[in-house]
Amino acid sequence: MINKKERLYDNNGFSLNWVAPFSQDREFLQSRIDFFRNTSNKTMTYITSEYEDFIKKFEGSLAAHKYINIKGLERFEQKDVIIGCQHFIDQLIMTHGLCNLQVLKGGYTYYEKLDANFKYAQVDQLVADKPLILEYPFPSEGDRHPKFEDIINRATEIGMDVYLDCAWLPVGWELDLDLGAECIKGLAISLSKPYGLHWSRVGVRWTKSKVHDTISIENKYRMVSYPNVMVGKYYLDRFPMDYLVSKYKNDYTRMCHTHGLEPRKTIMSAYSKTEGCMVGLANALVKKDV
Repeated sequence: MINKKERLYDNNGFSLNWVAPFSQDREFLQSRIDFFRNTSNKTMTYITSEYEDFIKKFEGSLAAHKYINIKGLERFEQKDVIIGCQHFIDQLIMTHGLCNLQVLKGGYTYYEKLDANFKYAQVDQLVADKPLILEYPFPSEGDRHPKFEDIINRATEIGMDVYLDCAWLPVGWELDLDLGAECIKGLAISLSKPYGLHWSRVGVRWTKSKVHDTISIENKYRMVSYPNVMVGKYYLDRFPMDYLVSKYKNDYTRMCHTHGLEPRKTIMSAYSKTEGCMVGLANALVKKDV
């Protein structure tokens, strides 16, 4: 979603006004090369990858994550392969219309790119008849939204549906997501952040009940690109989903201390008092590792 002309870095290599991915991690780069070279003929086995195999491996890797905990995922009846969390969001926009969704400011900026006049919802003014898309963790916080519990309690009270965009969850720590609230109707997680796979987007959408929409049709007729599924399964077989946190968290903490940044709960970013905003650390951390 970032134009190349907007991809700014400060003198420390921190990304400004966008969050850089970890696609330049050397092990990720080597895996990309190996996949396309079909090193030792290992890629051939992924030609027969099924959606169900990918989802099972995805859920297993998520459950084995050492730094986060997700409770209640088994309550979600339908599981679909998606082309990243963007696919999940676009389906909600298609189903309800952009003007009939509630989104909180400080989250994903995609909505204002679709409509420069997009009106963000206010926590104390949420309404029952418009579903809420809520990022978890929340990008401008690098943690869950500070009023997350209040929002979920309010949604339960008034009967408002909540859909969780968990794009950043696999690169977080000290996050305990309880999906038990009845108001939480769906969520999505992709491999773009934990494996730097923004170039081959793939993930999973869970819905609490059966739904019939473009995503379910695309899954039924196997219309989601098989190469994406192959690449996703290939990376899942080679890296735990908490790979980036395990590898870079200590350096992240030291880097925050050295540069006066406020650490948060994802490896993607930290708060800069100098800039007055969150800055991306991927480029600086990867360079340190080279």
